[in-house]
Formats: sequence, structure tokens, C-alpha cells
Amino acid sequence: MMDEQPLKPAHRRRYLGAVPRQRSAVCAMAVETRAVPAMRAFTRDMATQWGAPAETVDALRVIATELVTNSVLHSGSSEVSLLVTVADATAAVEVKDIGTWRERCRGAGLPDQTVDGRGLRLVHAFATTCRVERSPRGTAVRAELRIPLPAPRGRPRDLPDRRSSPTGGETA
Repeated sequence: MMDEQPLKPAHRRRYLGAVPRQRSAVCAMAVETRAVPAMRAFTRDMATQWGAPAETVDALRVIATELVTNSVLHSGSSEVSLLVTVADATAAVEVKDIGTWRERCRGAGLPDQTVDGRGLRLVHAFATTCRVERSPRGTAVRAELRIPLPAPRGRPRDLPDRRSSPTGGETA
């Protein structure tokens, strides 16, 4: 079940590019194909509302898409939940289900099928850490990434097109 509260426009306050406190949100749905775009949108909306940089939002969307897709296609679970967390200089996506992900053999199936682990390779490309925990209660996958600090802004007098005049004023 998704949090149905309307999303307000984000008022972004940044402290050196990091989100000032931890924020988390959970979305749970039945395992069906519509869970993938719904949870991708949920991830985007939450991370954007919390003021995460655009590149972090994009990375979280890819991670959420791939992990939820794996759960839908390979777990045999009846439901899937997604936890999005943004805190300080770290963001994370955790996907849990009550099934067991079946291992796929590379090269199995028809040549035009793409069940070759591409999704987890994408997750690893964006994430700084990725953990898979399997237990009798199900599978949990958590991927974390660093939120990049913004480039420092130069003061107007540091810009290359500006020169200081001998009287202390600037000329362009």
C-alpha cells in the first residue's frame, strides 16, 4: 500500500549538498507488473520532495526499478515492499519480498531474452554497496549510494569574465 498523501512541491534546503536529516518512506504492493512503475514513481517523488540532487534521484529510480523487477519476475512472492531512505550524504533503496529469488542460469532461454543479470549489474554500477539477504522469511536487497556534494560556487569576482578596476569596482 502506498502512502496516498498528496506530494507538496519540494522546498529544498541544502547543507553543503547533503540532506540535513534522515527521511524514509515505505511503499508495499502486490507482486504484479504495475508495481514496477508505481514504485519507481514513488522513489522519484520521495527523493525529489526531500531535496536529493537530480542525479541521485535518477540513480535511485534505476535501482528501485531493477530490484522491484527482480522481485516481480523471480521471487514467487505475493507482495513486495520498497524502503527509500535519504540521509546526510547517503541514499538507499531496500526491496523486500516474502519469496525466494530463483537463480537464473546465464544463457538459458531464447537468445532474445534478457535474463542475464543485467539488472543487478546496473544496481552495482550506481550503488556504493549492495547487500542481498536471503532467509526463510524472504529476500531483502539493500543498495546504497553517496549523494554527491555540489561543485563550489565561485563568487562573482572569481568569474573569468570579471575584472576588478583599480577603484575597487568591477568591470565586465
